[in-house]
Amino acid sequence: MEPRTVLITGARSGFGRALTREFERLGDRVIGTTRSEARAAALSLQAEERGLLTRYLPLELTRADSIEALGRSLKAGGIEVDVLIQNAGFGVFGAVELFDEAGARRQFAVNLLGPLQLARLLLPELRRRQGMIVWIGSIAGRVALPFQAHYSASKAAVAAMSDALRMELRPLGVRVCCVEPGDFATGFTQARHIERDQIGVYEARMRCCLKSVEQDEQEGARPEVLARAVAKLTRMEDPPARLPIGPNARLICLLERLLPESWREWAVRRVYDV
Repeated sequence: MEPRTVLITGARSGFGRALTREFERLGDRVIGTTRSEARAAALSLQAEERGLLTRYLPLELTRADSIEALGRSLKAGGIEVDVLIQNAGFGVFGAVELFDEAGARRQFAVNLLGPLQLARLLLPELRRRQGMIVWIGSIAGRVALPFQAHYSASKAAVAAMSDALRMELRPLGVRVCCVEPGDFATGFTQARHIERDQIGVYEARMRCCLKSVEQDEQEGARPEVLARAVAKLTRMEDPPARLPIGPNARLICLLERLLPESWREWAVRRVYDV
């Protein structure tokens, strides 16, 4: 098949790095983004020295001007995107009461609003090229997790956005899919922002919950598993609307549909010791 141009946000580490390596292996041209301009330049140089087509560009999803600058860089280089993988994101941990408006806004800016602006920017060429958008969501978007309310809400919004876009864009030839990872062993655990309990009400339960969350993540699947699944999705003519992936992800989705709400809540509280 003809090499495609695949734009992967948050390509420096975790899922992003695994996705980059997988699409390189398949012979596609990868445009990866990272927040630092200096890091983007250094990674591009390393890729060039290895004889790869991969290039990196700076992108800060909380800034509209950074997203617009990325678009100008692509245009200046004559680059049109075939596949957009909305991978960049982060998680915050803590009780809702502990987060101010700025913290909530940043969670949604990085996980939803910035990627949405990027999708709108690239949609004209994705339509022309009959391309695809892959959103990296989370199982937490289906089953809300204690002390991860903002993250869960942002990923639920990502899934809803993906579903709506899929219906809007399907008649125009653009495929859309939301991948919903369960627990994976990536740098996400170390990058998580933890809001400490300054009022002394939640600390003990937060500590128990965080221990369980981090253990599950560290014992999770390798990110290469997700990368291979995403690469396969992008070759499908009619990919599924959502793809749960990782340890117990499909089981969680099944139980979410079948169990009464009170049972689901009981199960989540038992798992996370809250």
